[in-house]
Amino acid sequence: MNILKLFNITKRPKVYETGSSTMWTDPYISKQLLKYHLASDNDMASRSNEKIELIVDWIQQMLGKNNIDILDLGCGPGLYAERFAIKGHKVTGIDFSENSIKYAKKSAAENNLNIEYIQMDYRELKIIEKYDLAVLIYLDFCVLNPDDAKNVLKNIYRSLKPEGMLLLDVINERNIDSKIMPQSWEVAESGFWKETPYIAMSRGYHYPEEKLLLNQHIVIDSEEKVDTYNFWSRYYEKEEMKTLLEMIGYKEIKNHENILPPGDCWNGENVTFYTAKK
Repeated sequence: MNILKLFNITKRPKVYETGSSTMWTDPYISKQLLKYHLASDNDMASRSNEKIELIVDWIQQMLGKNNIDILDLGCGPGLYAERFAIKGHKVTGIDFSENSIKYAKKSAAENNLNIEYIQMDYRELKIIEKYDLAVLIYLDFCVLNPDDAKNVLKNIYRSLKPEGMLLLDVINERNIDSKIMPQSWEVAESGFWKETPYIAMSRGYHYPEEKLLLNQHIVIDSEEKVDTYNFWSRYYEKEEMKTLLEMIGYKEIKNHENILPPGDCWNGENVTFYTAKK
């Protein structure tokens, strides 16, 4: 490969610059993602089963009742949705991934669970006053740019019944240095990114003025085709999050710390959960 070309594609990206490729719609990578979602012992694509159970039990304890309407945004293959349904709730799951939704529908049918799954971009949510609870879990809110974040909060607000509740989790400002992905590279005959040989170069960036983290992966195949994947995550401080929710109209805003057990930089004190009511 031309070294100058390699130098240019590895330059520090501009804020919210998109990559050249999207893994959610890639036929090969999306299947790999589903495998990681279903791996019960790690937090690669979804949290481990142990942590999912902990979060669902915590939510159920807050609710104190069964048989409510729950909206699960970014539901993936239904790991939370199924647990909510088992507890007696009527659940709607929305996700962009075709593979995840196909799997979730099949699993719900096999287990006779009361879940409706919809494949769509939840940024386009247009449902009005249907849900008692809307959840946006595993730091999904952090990947949204500021405009999308406000619109998603507005759309969720409209989808909630009066006194309905929003629950989401975000990266907070603690231990930011540990949240910056170290630089690394990989050479593989076949792996996560491609079924054929590739080189993958990965690096994290911090944009402190924007409170942004970027995980960038540049994948080069044997024919020197380059795919760039940019994964942006914004971290939030408490007052900022409270102000944002209040601007939309939410009330009774509460932050919840250390819901997850301590561990790496994506657990324990490093993640804050928020609840707010319509």
